[in-house]
Amino acid sequence: MEENILELRNVTKTFGDFVAVDSVDFELQAGEIHAILGENGAGKSTLMNLIYGLYHPSDGRIYVTDREKWRYRLRAKSPRDAIATGIGMVHQHFMLVENLTVAENIALSLGQFRAGVAKSISENGSYKDWFGKFLFKKDEAIRITEALSERFGLTVDPSTLVRSLSVGLKQRVEILKALAVDARILILDEPTAVLSPQEVEGFFTILRKLQADGRAIIFISHKMKEVLEISDRITVLRRGKKVYLGPTGELTARELAREMIGEDINEVERSANADIGSDPPDNVLQLSNLTVLGDRDEVAVSDVSMESRRGEIVGIAGVDGNGQRELAEAIMGLRHNASGTISILGANPKGIKAVRQRGVGYIPEDRQTTGVIAAFSVTENLLLNVTHLDNLTHWNVLNQKRKRETAEQLITDYDIRPPVADTPASSLSGGNQQKIVIAREISLHPDLLIAVNPTRGLDVNAARYVHENLLAQRNQKKSVLLISTELDEVLLLSDRLYVMSRGKLIEATAQRNDIETLGLLMTGESHTDLSDGLDES
Repeated sequence: MEENILELRNVTKTFGDFVAVDSVDFELQAGEIHAILGENGAGKSTLMNLIYGLYHPSDGRIYVTDREKWRYRLRAKSPRDAIATGIGMVHQHFMLVENLTVAENIALSLGQFRAGVAKSISENGSYKDWFGKFLFKKDEAIRITEALSERFGLTVDPSTLVRSLSVGLKQRVEILKALAVDARILILDEPTAVLSPQEVEGFFTILRKLQADGRAIIFISHKMKEVLEISDRITVLRRGKKVYLGPTGELTARELAREMIGEDINEVERSANADIGSDPPDNVLQLSNLTVLGDRDEVAVSDVSMESRRGEIVGIAGVDGNGQRELAEAIMGLRHNASGTISILGANPKGIKAVRQRGVGYIPEDRQTTGVIAAFSVTENLLLNVTHLDNLTHWNVLNQKRKRETAEQLITDYDIRPPVADTPASSLSGGNQQKIVIAREISLHPDLLIAVNPTRGLDVNAARYVHENLLAQRNQKKSVLLISTELDEVLLLSDRLYVMSRGKLIEATAQRNDIETLGLLMTGESHTDLSDGLDES
């Protein structure tokens, strides 16, 4: 039996009267991949933040075993202390300095240690004094970042400013930061959310190499298939309590979901034949020869033409960073460096306000920067939409009673936790912040809903609820443009399917049952040999 490298004994964390983690015992063995499952708000992120030193337990103790086999109580006052004991964490919400480059962010993570301790990434694993106490060596930081990228197959330009990276590339930087400090315990919060099937396979190869090296990995994910494939043991949390611990394979995906939710859930099903509206016959969205420049004036979207009709969901699959964000923002009127035509219900609105007034809802890819205002309350974020405000305003005066009632109803309908309308959005888990965005946009039943990774960070029950709402939009003869890095999600919901790669849009409806071909298209493989039956826009 492997030794425990990490132990939690009767750990509890409260925030006022709210119990986020309730008397949890947990053991992590050396060389183990241990998955943690649970609904949004079940306490997963709070538990990891306790281990990482971001929070301090209200009760209970945490123990670690060091390289010399000494077991001692962990009293991490900050992440610096946790990192010093060999704990690394990739957060669901990125902990990056946006105005610094990739290499500089890696250097900051290595800078947690005094000179001479940072490990140089080289074949022989030797140590090198590359980061002085007061001198930052830029060239060396770039070299180490490049070496890390090559070693672990996580390619990213070390000289790029983090603020210009896509969500997927930011996640790669976070993973590289954790690997750079040679963590023995690696906490991964939704690490595969933006990876293609082939990239997930490669990432799992990396995890198995780390596992074989004796490192222990805590793997938090809502993807049951991946949890069952990569983990050795599974712990399930429900409303702050541990309700299950067992070896992987002991329970099926459906049984694990029941442990998470406390009841059986049914998968959503898309009807075979969409009622693609002949009444009215007009397209809701029409793109003609659309080209959009990115943040660095590069071509992010290249000569795209497509349409979305009433009564259908058009899905766009692809690895993050291939122009999906720029495409969605151009349609929403958030980008003005575009050429071509964007027609919504027969008009060409300019600017976000005009687009909104045409009946367009928008779920952005990054809830923290463009989805919610962290300092605002749940109520304020739920109503951050001109249509909501118009509905609650009379003679330019906001009806406070209707405002409160509307927010409380949305909190109930979308199961936002904790169900406290006046709490700031910053205090909610990522999944519950996403629920705020989804509640705000879907509840208005827009004629066109642009949903970019709408279930990112959501548990299986919440994701099912989102899927039901997207299908309800479709069944009400609305139009949905679903842009997602979750290939399974796109295949489940879409009537017509595209793949976006390097700014180009490839029609792939006929290939929806060929996962290998779709995966190759998503990763940007040359599709000259795959183009039979594909129409490139």
